[in-house]
Amino acid sequence: MKQAARVRCGRTSAVSELAAQQHAFAAALASVDEARRHTSAFRGTSDLVLARLAVYRGNAVAASAKALAGAYPIVAKIVGEEFFEALAREYSRRHPSLSGDLNEFGDSLAEFLEEFPHTRDLPYLPDVARMEWLVHRAHYAADAAPLDPAGLAATGEENWERLRFVLAPACSVMASRWPLGRIWEVHQDDYEGEVRVDLDAGPGRILVYRPRYRVLVGSLSGGSFRFLASAANGASLAAALDSALGEESTFDLGAALAAWIEAGVLVDALIPSAG
Repeated sequence: MKQAARVRCGRTSAVSELAAQQHAFAAALASVDEARRHTSAFRGTSDLVLARLAVYRGNAVAASAKALAGAYPIVAKIVGEEFFEALAREYSRRHPSLSGDLNEFGDSLAEFLEEFPHTRDLPYLPDVARMEWLVHRAHYAADAAPLDPAGLAATGEENWERLRFVLAPACSVMASRWPLGRIWEVHQDDYEGEVRVDLDAGPGRILVYRPRYRVLVGSLSGGSFRFLASAANGASLAAALDSALGEESTFDLGAALAAWIEAGVLVDALIPSAG
């Protein structure tokens, strides 16, 4: 028993030491000041350790900046490549990656931009970042089987009001004071029309969805937005429709459902149990 206890104690000590070393390495990559504090954790002279860590740090920052640019191409286009690189470095310093998957990196950029003094003359930029993060997440969302219109049509009339529509994992809706749909449109690589954006055009409501392989962003009317937002929050068909009609009296439920089912936005319709 004593021998087993010593073995367990030795393993715990080794794990703690490894964790301490990993923490020191992560801290040293985060900043030069932290690197100076932790040089004793590495082999070699202080100057040699600092030089080696600088190489690692540069590679880590470059990888993070590349990942951030991949998730936020429109933000990068708006501010310019050189500015975005500096922005990415500052973001990486304040919000280091907490995951081994760089696809998870960048989820706080919108909040960062709201506080970043150098982008305050671009007040719409945080919402552009929010939109792009929804697009980024949609790329990696799970696939979903399409909703069978025949099965929906077979639903008894007595159950229609209680139906709860389910949005595809790649789908999300967003409202903004800025015309996000237009901003998205003019920044697409294959767009060839007029690039002017009227920032005072009124509030923007968008749907992010992935009908096949490419994520798309579409503008929504007030009623469509209210319906989908309600459905995403688990509202019944009756409640979602009331919300839509309260915003847009001409909202056409039949046409909207047909379009959303065709586009793979709605993927299920559940009938909650009476209890």
